[in-house]
Amino acid sequence: MFNLFKSYNTDMKRIFLLMTGVLVMASMSCGKPTNANAMANEEASEVQTEVTADVPTADAADDVVPGEGAVEHVAVLKTVDKALGGMEAYDQIMKSYAGKVVVLDFWATWCPPCRAAMLEVDKIKPALMDKGVCFVYITGETSPQKDFDKMMPNIHGDHYRLTNAQWGEICKTLNIPGIPAYAVVGKDGNMAFSNLTQGGYPGNETIENAAEVALTK
Repeated sequence: MFNLFKSYNTDMKRIFLLMTGVLVMASMSCGKPTNANAMANEEASEVQTEVTADVPTADAADDVVPGEGAVEHVAVLKTVDKALGGMEAYDQIMKSYAGKVVVLDFWATWCPPCRAAMLEVDKIKPALMDKGVCFVYITGETSPQKDFDKMMPNIHGDHYRLTNAQWGEICKTLNIPGIPAYAVVGKDGNMAFSNLTQGGYPGNETIENAAEVALTK
């Protein structure tokens, strides 16, 4: 009986030690993934914040219709001969607006600042268009055709999607380092305002003032 009890007691101790070991190991193995998951979640949160920082303005541009409230204003797709050189294409475009005040917008579908700026311009565009100001949007083949076709109807004004060669030559000749970039061209064909060599949106006040002054000349 004693030996049997001793053997039973020994077996119970072994089982107890084995279960304790299993619990310790389980506790350690659960703890590490939890910490790792927490770190991963924190990193994902940081990345998500960085990625979405510019997204609201870009997504908003898809949903808001520039020129809303001025239903007579529409988007018009225009073309130039693809065989023309870049500056030849640019000159042909500008000749189409001889005697008119033109706001030039160099942009791309994949450019969030370009699309965000369009929402700002929309606050002043209908009134300027009613006064005869032409809004001309120029982009290149880096704007995918599908995206361009989707976005263009909601951006009132005249649109040109040039070849990569034409776009590249124009940007190089006019010293456009980045987009968006803007210019206001007077009735005489001279620049009334330009930030082509700096890029970025100069603000509604700057564009509006330049266009209003150009209209008086």
